[in-house]
Amino acid sequence: MLFRSPGPFERVVDLGTGSGRMLTLLGRRSKMAIGLDLSQQMLNIARANVAQAGLEKVELRHGDIFATRLPPESADLVVVHQVLHYLSDPAAAVAEAARLVAPGGKLLIVDFAPHSLEFLRAEHRRLGFSDEEIGNWLSDGGLKTSASIALKPDREGLTVKIWTGERAASSERSAA
Repeated sequence: MLFRSPGPFERVVDLGTGSGRMLTLLGRRSKMAIGLDLSQQMLNIARANVAQAGLEKVELRHGDIFATRLPPESADLVVVHQVLHYLSDPAAAVAEAARLVAPGGKLLIVDFAPHSLEFLRAEHRRLGFSDEEIGNWLSDGGLKTSASIALKPDREGLTVKIWTGERAASSERSAA
């Protein structure tokens, strides 16, 4: 299970929110949610989707996944869903996402496992990520990693994986 508790979350941050899909899924389980994206066009789509879902405590902002300008350790759930494969420096994006995770909070990364579908390079900078690669980035961000979860491959053979990193609770950090 990805979460010991399905919520409520104090603050959810969705980096590279795109259409706002993760916010529509998690928004009802959070007291406050923020979605950041560089694309104004995608933010407009996300605004429409969030409004249609009737979510009032969701804020959508123009923002950079590499420099969110959000306070450190300010979210108990940070989501990076199907974003890393588009980025020039996914490690830097994971570092910024990890910086936002509050004590006892989690970072959830959803992206592709390594694959060899070269035609995707027209849009994707990376052809997936290994468990070791994501695990190292999470550890570098001060998060404890859990075993990844692989979803059933789609018809093209792409496997989506879910990686989770957790920041130790304040009491666990002081005991260490």
